[in-house]
Amino acid sequence: MKKLLVIFSFLGMSLTPASAQEDDQLIFNHLGIGISVGTTALGISASTVLTPYFGIRAGINIWPIIKLRSNMHLGSRIQNWETGDLVKYVEELNAVLSEDQQVPMEMPELVSLHVKPKLTAGHILVDYYPFPRRSNFHLTTGFHLGTGTVVNLHNRHDGSLMAVTAWNNAMKNPDAQDVVQEYGLEPVGLILGDYFIVPDEDGNIDAKIKVSGFRPYLGLGFGRAVPRKRIGCQFDLGVQFWGSPKVVVNGETLQADRVGDQLDDALSIVSRIKVFPVVSFRLVGRIF
Repeated sequence: MKKLLVIFSFLGMSLTPASAQEDDQLIFNHLGIGISVGTTALGISASTVLTPYFGIRAGINIWPIIKLRSNMHLGSRIQNWETGDLVKYVEELNAVLSEDQQVPMEMPELVSLHVKPKLTAGHILVDYYPFPRRSNFHLTTGFHLGTGTVVNLHNRHDGSLMAVTAWNNAMKNPDAQDVVQEYGLEPVGLILGDYFIVPDEDGNIDAKIKVSGFRPYLGLGFGRAVPRKRIGCQFDLGVQFWGSPKVVVNGETLQADRVGDQLDDALSIVSRIKVFPVVSFRLVGRIF
């Protein structure tokens, strides 16, 4: 009898960890909530365990609403002519134009822009742990999903380029063609590489840098989707695949490789990025 009790005791001890181990492998058996910070700004996510080898997390990365400033040079298609050089012809144009078509005497030489990053996007990521009992090292795949627009540019003051719009309208006005042809006058706008962009009828320039809304992700890192203890951390290093960026100005799609460097250094770099680097640190708490 004593021998049987000893045998059953050993059996019970050997079965207990196996049951716990199987319990840990049940899908959605653990839930974690995390916050992150990195090149994708601030993130909030929920995560769960699929098996000891796989975890999954889903959430959203939120980019703060910030406005940066940039200046872009306005110019004419006439080589080496600045907008200031055109002002001396305004009086002659206005002499043949009706009152509601008059061109203001002052022409801006720069357009001051607000630059707004728009990187807010949702994500679903799957972590694979090749050595779940020995290491928290993981490989990650998944995707980020956003609107497609990653940067928006708009003149700081709405309608601030109406003087330019009035000048450009005069260039097409039949009543002003004698003056236009006599002095070889041309429209005013932004010279972006191979492109010439003019403000819209409301005196605005609205530009966007657009990439694919669906952005596959590959990466690696350390840390578990749901920590074994109550609090844990996770570090990720990877890339989002953006596709070929497009520059859209006042509804016209431009080829990014033909825009040149006039967007300023930072924006020119963004307009050429096809693979976006992701570095992220995540603090995660286990709910159960």
